[in-house]
Amino acid sequence: MIKSKNSRKVLYKQNKKIYGELHPYTIWLRVAMSPMVAPIYLLFLPIKLIKYLMFIASRLCVKHIINYRFNLFLQKNKGHKVSEFIKPIALYLPQYHEIPENNEWWGQGFTEWTNVKKAQPLYEGHYQPHIPHKDIGYYDLSDVNVMRKQVQMAKKYKIYGFCFYYYHFANGKRLLEKPLNNWLKATDIDFPFCFAWANENWTRSWDGGNKEVIMPQQYDEQNMINMLKDMLPAFQDSRYIKVDNKPLLLIYRAEIIPHIQVLIKKWRKLIKENGFDDLYLVSMQNFEQKNPYNMGFNAAVEFAPQALKKPFNFNVSKELSSVSQYGATVFLMNEIINKMIYRLNVSYPRIKCVCPSWDNTARCGEKAPRFIYDATPASFNKFMKLSIKETLSYRNNSVFSQAQEFLFINAWNEWGEGAHLEPDEKYGYEWLEIIKNIQEQLVENLTKLN
Repeated sequence: MIKSKNSRKVLYKQNKKIYGELHPYTIWLRVAMSPMVAPIYLLFLPIKLIKYLMFIASRLCVKHIINYRFNLFLQKNKGHKVSEFIKPIALYLPQYHEIPENNEWWGQGFTEWTNVKKAQPLYEGHYQPHIPHKDIGYYDLSDVNVMRKQVQMAKKYKIYGFCFYYYHFANGKRLLEKPLNNWLKATDIDFPFCFAWANENWTRSWDGGNKEVIMPQQYDEQNMINMLKDMLPAFQDSRYIKVDNKPLLLIYRAEIIPHIQVLIKKWRKLIKENGFDDLYLVSMQNFEQKNPYNMGFNAAVEFAPQALKKPFNFNVSKELSSVSQYGATVFLMNEIINKMIYRLNVSYPRIKCVCPSWDNTARCGEKAPRFIYDATPASFNKFMKLSIKETLSYRNNSVFSQAQEFLFINAWNEWGEGAHLEPDEKYGYEWLEIIKNIQEQLVENLTKLN
């Protein structure tokens, strides 16, 4: 086992570039459990036990790093409110109005509400359907006044901005653009926003895959250049979120775009020709956790809830014993939180993301639904506090970016996936109250999870 003072110093210098100032104990722990040293343990312990011990040690190590850096942050900022350092941005789905394509594919009058209304519980106690609170009802986003009311609500509960999903497909075809166009015209709506390009195929199975495609993506150079040109009027809007005069643009599945680095160089050139310092590109880490630098991006953002590989034990409760017949994937919120908090540090800016709940039964029905079994306001409160604490600890990280002040939330209105901050009949405004209450607290209160 490597314990020498010189070895610790060498690793300390290497890791300081990523982790910032660290306590020497943390460096020793990383050395002791590193892949280079761990094989020595094979002389004494079984492989499975070694892997388990390495996993536990790495979690403890990262937890120690975050706590240490958060304490450094507290030394300088004790007595300040959380809202001074955090900017919550809610992902926003614009599919709450009719379009000809959806009418053709799914039937006359189809909107996201169609799926939401027909959802049925799959077991006793299953929260379905999600019914919007009487204050908002089954709204229609073709009416810009709905968006005005949403902004009033978002401001009241200290949401910093919306991140609209942007739908651009082959041959320059756009879908669900009407709410976004109405927003740009309504200059009286004083609220920050940005785009997340949802660059998946539209399919009948709602999975973004390559089977039963009803609206394909196309990544030829001219189509991609034209898409960015279409975005320029929004980028030039004073409300559009920018990082050092660089429009913030998220891409949902960056890893599936061929020749992405060549494309990004052309995008950056176009952006600079239109008066901006650059483009601030963020890859969304949902299916793959690729280093954004390797694709030419500036940063990455998590996407909650990130999938768990561990199989779920349906016998954990009597209610769930019947769900296995549907091929369901069931998550426990505490396992999701544990997966997404205290992750190993990376050499690039990684923006945190949280979700209040998640359940796509409304879209999938009995065909392999995926849902969080035990999401509650209490678990969301814990998720928010731990994520904000980690976000604030980044300020003592040498790769800290201004964009890491953002905290993305999935989502403002993903009713078809059971992920919505908007009030419903069951929980009312509790999700929004949590966001507001946490931001009104002093930063030192983040150590208290209740």
